[in-house]
Amino acid sequence: MAIASGGARINTNIAALNALNALNKVNGQLSVHQLRLATGSKINSAADDASGYVISKKMDGRVRSLTAANDNVGDATNLLSVAEGGYQTIADLMTQIKDKVTRFSNAAFGSDEQTALAGEIDQLAKEIDDTRTQTKFNGISLIDGSFSAGSTVDVSGGVKVGASLASNGNSSVVTDMDVSGAAAGTYSLTDQGGGVVRMSKGGINQDITLASLASGASQTIDFSSFGVKITMLGSVGPQTAAEQAGALATAATVKVTAGSAAAWQVGESATDTFSVSMNQNVSSATLLGQAGGTINSGNVSTVAATIDTQLRSLLTTIGSIGAQVNRLQSKSDMLTTSITNTQAAQSRIQDADIASEQIQAVKLQILQQTATTQLAQANQSPQVFLSLFR
Repeated sequence: MAIASGGARINTNIAALNALNALNKVNGQLSVHQLRLATGSKINSAADDASGYVISKKMDGRVRSLTAANDNVGDATNLLSVAEGGYQTIADLMTQIKDKVTRFSNAAFGSDEQTALAGEIDQLAKEIDDTRTQTKFNGISLIDGSFSAGSTVDVSGGVKVGASLASNGNSSVVTDMDVSGAAAGTYSLTDQGGGVVRMSKGGINQDITLASLASGASQTIDFSSFGVKITMLGSVGPQTAAEQAGALATAATVKVTAGSAAAWQVGESATDTFSVSMNQNVSSATLLGQAGGTINSGNVSTVAATIDTQLRSLLTTIGSIGAQVNRLQSKSDMLTTSITNTQAAQSRIQDADIASEQIQAVKLQILQQTATTQLAQANQSPQVFLSLFR
């Protein structure tokens, strides 16, 4: 602040300039505190606090990332709950089937009673397949073996896309294979005669009756019990059903390699992931040894030999899902705590202390008034020199 020297001068009013400078400074400071009171933020631009602005924005990004991760945890929990419900329904159906299989072995029952029981078992088996295909989350099938398995065809041998299947001079080409719902392993193909081809794995069999395939025509062989689909295009033909079955049997196998498990990001880093794999085959053919729609009084014994082992395996899967849900709950609790603590740290840097800002604003308002008064008085001071000219 300039100090006026002695003498009588009117061209430069030092006192008024000092008062004006003080007023401008007070007005600038008051506007800053009023903005903080209006926004609730101590840092409204990088100029307010350069380092604090950078730190605050980094913390804000971390909070947003953790919040999104917590949403992912919630989605994963909901998805697993839906899958668990589907598995539990199938386990309940298997328990009912076990009860009826036990009742089937009853010397007091005649053929009519056993046929009726076999019919009930067959209907329950069909419901297992319906539950398997209808258990979905956002349109994604969960327990048909396709979720998280992501299986692919092993091209090292056997049937694969592009393979030519020839027999007796006629041939077809494999144009597509869908094994996304298949468990990893090797599936054998055998010719059962009469244009019937059989796929087998782990003691489970499924027979498909083929149709004649004309040149340029295509057909898809759906081994639904195993989650394997093979699409063939007629090349030289027509190729009879028997020729197709023979050619497939010559290729002998379908080899499937398992893919990676489904994953969610459950933390700030891209490496903070939670993986889930639900690739157990819960088709009726696998669980009961006979596919729904094929069970009769003559093969109920096959169901009896299979059901106990498969039920124990299914219950183990349900228990595993429960443990995974517990893990997700722990992750959600941890993320919630991290979000709260990060927001608290950000608040100390970013948020304004309203009480302190109000105190400063009132002080500056008073200084604004006194500076304005002093400026007015300083502007009047040179008029005193007019008396020298009277």
